[in-house]
Amino acid sequence: MKLQGTHEGELYATDYRTLYARTDRERFRERGTLPRPVGGAAGVAFRVKAARPWKPLAERVVGRFPTVNVRRTGQDTLVASAVRWLYVSTDGGASWTVTHRLPESSGPMGVLPSAFCERNGTLYAGEYPLADDATPRVLRSIDGGVSWEPHLSLPGVRHVHAVEVDPYTGDLWVTTGDRGAECRIGRVRDGEFDPVGSGSQRWRAVQPVFTPDGLLWGVDSVFAESNALFVLPRTEFDRPDPTPRRVAEADGSVYYGASVTVDGDHWVAFSTAVEPGTDRTGPSGQQFDRRGTAAVVAASSATDYTEWHELAAYEKRAVPADRRPIRDTVPSASAYVFLSADDRSGLLINPYNTATGDGRLFRFSPRYFAAIDSSSRRRDATDPPSGAREITTP
Repeated sequence: MKLQGTHEGELYATDYRTLYARTDRERFRERGTLPRPVGGAAGVAFRVKAARPWKPLAERVVGRFPTVNVRRTGQDTLVASAVRWLYVSTDGGASWTVTHRLPESSGPMGVLPSAFCERNGTLYAGEYPLADDATPRVLRSIDGGVSWEPHLSLPGVRHVHAVEVDPYTGDLWVTTGDRGAECRIGRVRDGEFDPVGSGSQRWRAVQPVFTPDGLLWGVDSVFAESNALFVLPRTEFDRPDPTPRRVAEADGSVYYGASVTVDGDHWVAFSTAVEPGTDRTGPSGQQFDRRGTAAVVAASSATDYTEWHELAAYEKRAVPADRRPIRDTVPSASAYVFLSADDRSGLLINPYNTATGDGRLFRFSPRYFAAIDSSSRRRDATDPPSGAREITTP
């Protein structure tokens, strides 16, 4: 299954196009299935990327790749993306309506999980085109996802990584990539994008995490020798040349982030990915590499985010596309760990396309974080993760 997040005590996950939900007092129950959006050749392509039995056949060769995102936005309203289409459900996920078509060159998920958000009743989604001549946009919906309109155009960047709301100020933030000049982290002000930092790989972030004192992110770069984790204090947000503080190094590209507050301390977690290939936006001479692990690391405000604990680590699932000579024409899927968190449940993690733990859901309770010895920088990762409780899936 793929973790989709929590909302008011309810946990959401998908199995291909089918949505499941559960509360603490019941097991997962099936809600509904996203319909095929179109017919013809485009419909066939959709089924290969998102539907049984075609997607499982493709995944035997390239590995599991995510194509569906779901977000609950109201009492019975959910929005979703799948491949190139946006959907809405107004009956808790039982039925779905296609509402918008994304750019033709969109990645498999259409938008990244980090690029859906809601602010004051308005929904936002960031486009993720892969074509070099595309201009990505931030879309918005003022009617609960029934219709979408352009809100912000972002010329000069490849695609949108995140659209997030700062929970402490209500500001709308956007992150973009991938070349140095395209890497930007900033706010939307008066309908315009106002970069806080930009122009180098250190500003290449997928999903930043907000704290009362600042912003944290990790670098998402497959060709970098290491990917730094940075903290930017709020006092730096409005300076013309802000200076983020490097607090740690990760072994792989840093993708998703989440936070949880425990006994007054703010815990921030990030997950890394194993990306078995080269980045065509990077320098020449990159080496194909599928080593490393998709890991989850966390640190607390109690240590000023200087002591990071590895909570879990997973090797990528091995597939035929990893091997020569087909890797140049049939790409191998990456390994991820999807995250979700709230102060009541703690941190949820979901390894995806991994050799162990693939598609399983694990929860680190607030009690777990309260018990971590701050003098220990690292814990040995195990499967299942030590201290985590597995959530039973259908």
